[in-house]
Amino acid sequence: MANDMMNRRNDLFDAMNDWFDLPRKFFDDTNVAKLMQSDVIENDKEYVIKVDMPGMDKSNINLSYNNGILSVSGSRKSFKDMSKDNSLIHRERIDGHISRSFRLPNVVASEISAKYDNGVLTITLPKQSSDQSDNSIQID
Repeated sequence: MANDMMNRRNDLFDAMNDWFDLPRKFFDDTNVAKLMQSDVIENDKEYVIKVDMPGMDKSNINLSYNNGILSVSGSRKSFKDMSKDNSLIHRERIDGHISRSFRLPNVVASEISAKYDNGVLTITLPKQSSDQSDNSIQID
């Protein structure tokens, strides 16, 4: 009996914690980061970004580079693999729209290239070459 009362009390507090935790979960973007895990590599000539985007069709991925910010977004439509004779018991595959942005300055926007292979998007952003001429002014 005491054990049953403790379980009821724990269920009540668990429900309250879920309710009060809802705003944090709603605005928490860690789930997006888990969906779009990425590596950013920099060398003297370029940035290379690899973004995991499994299950996305290449035609549903969008890239843009404006004002030093690379934006990567993608969408996945609803899954239609349910037959009329079956009912869904558990669902983890999601559909919807996700996006991330990366601040990468001094990029030659016209030379950005991207490749999508086996669920990994690889974006190469060439850096602007520094002007080799000496811009210093001698004072006489």
